[in-house]
Amino acid sequence: MMIAILVIYFGLMLFIGYLAARRVKNSKDYFLGGKGFGPWFTAFKFAATWESGVKLVGSPGMAWNAGWSSLAMGIGTPLCYFFSFRVFGQRLKMAFDHFNVLTLPQMLEKRYNSRAVRVIAAVAILIGLGGSLVAQFKATGEIFSAILGIDYISGLLIGSIIVGIYCIMGGYLASVWTDFIQGIIMVFGSIAIFLATAHVAFGGFSSDLLSQINLALASVDPSLLDITGGGKMSWSNLFIILAITMLVGIAMPQQSVAIFSMRDVRTARVAMIVCVVFSAILAWTLALTGMMSHVVLDPGEVKNPDMVIPLLIPKVLSPLMGGIYLAAVLAAIMSTVSGSIVVAASSLTEDIFKLVIPHTHARHPMLCNRLGATIFVLLPLLFAINPPTIIFWIGVFAFGFLVFTFLMPMLGVILLPRASKQAVIIQMLCTMIIIPVWTIWLQGPTGIPALLIGLIGAPLIFLAVNAFYKKDELAPEISELWNKFHQL
Repeated sequence: MMIAILVIYFGLMLFIGYLAARRVKNSKDYFLGGKGFGPWFTAFKFAATWESGVKLVGSPGMAWNAGWSSLAMGIGTPLCYFFSFRVFGQRLKMAFDHFNVLTLPQMLEKRYNSRAVRVIAAVAILIGLGGSLVAQFKATGEIFSAILGIDYISGLLIGSIIVGIYCIMGGYLASVWTDFIQGIIMVFGSIAIFLATAHVAFGGFSSDLLSQINLALASVDPSLLDITGGGKMSWSNLFIILAITMLVGIAMPQQSVAIFSMRDVRTARVAMIVCVVFSAILAWTLALTGMMSHVVLDPGEVKNPDMVIPLLIPKVLSPLMGGIYLAAVLAAIMSTVSGSIVVAASSLTEDIFKLVIPHTHARHPMLCNRLGATIFVLLPLLFAINPPTIIFWIGVFAFGFLVFTFLMPMLGVILLPRASKQAVIIQMLCTMIIIPVWTIWLQGPTGIPALLIGLIGAPLIFLAVNAFYKKDELAPEISELWNKFHQL
């Protein structure tokens, strides 16, 4: 039954890729889906890419380990959507359309009138998303091998080939359509395992479920009721999570593209509401499932928190529902992978190929686009076959690398009209060096997270350099953009 469900799911993803390929006519279609997506597709694209497989497996495990403090990210996520769509999103969409570009590096080039900014931004995306994809492909291989009972290499090839085919064929349009389906599966799977766990643990869902959970947690470990989980979630980590979450929509290229591809700025208002509901369902169902698992699972079985979901599925779900939840886990991972592939491919083809081989790109743009996507399927796949020992650190720094490299340049697009290209260039280069160096060599000895260094260091570097190179007058194109902002 489980294999049959997964085969149907994989077949559906490939069929969607085929349908999308028939609709793609040019680079605008391939990388932005024609920029005509309404609130539902925009919301599910943004949320499904952000709420990755870590959510469906990691959140219940975190709830098992740290209790109520595991809801910190879930409670903060609505702030991510509010800032992404209401505070930043409408201006980002307006700026992207104003400059009439296809990629984020191209927008930064236009904003700061600097080819160097475009090239640095493209390289940052290739490095950050490339490292992230290696880690994601590795996780894909491990999940597929565990679910299907096959070896790691076979699982890696199956997962990578499926997501690679529909991304290469249909580009961003296929990514949006599949994310919509995957988002629905994620919601359904999360609700299903929550209700099934509540039934096994307490006889079903009831109005006093939270009280029952609290009593169960108190009997296991009273610290699970504490906001910090007895120190397992420090106040500094809570602050970093909250701060980073609010910046995702503006500072992560694979998230920003969902905003760029909206039909119009009004789309952001409804998309925000859809995203908040989506996130709330996942956050509460998965966290409560993890806490209730203390009643269902034998503590001796849980060697590490990530085992909670694999152990829980056969105990609370039928083979049919278990297959659906596993499909939801795979959907979450594949949605994140597909979004990263398309954004990385757009930077490679539109910001590197177009500058290095302009005549070839002009004659065969779609061939170059699909070649770029193919490269970002094959290279991470090759690294993930025999991942280097540094793979853990690659996954850790990729997130902070992207967020803090792009944070201040993107704020300069929508909030800082006098931001200079010198400040952008120096800050981006410094961040691209500091984040990996700190993550690999200094984070352990100092005990200071690289994310905290980036959160403090990137703005300080940017503001210090900008104070020296600050512009006195705005270029006409920038003045025109700010006049549009004031009309919002």
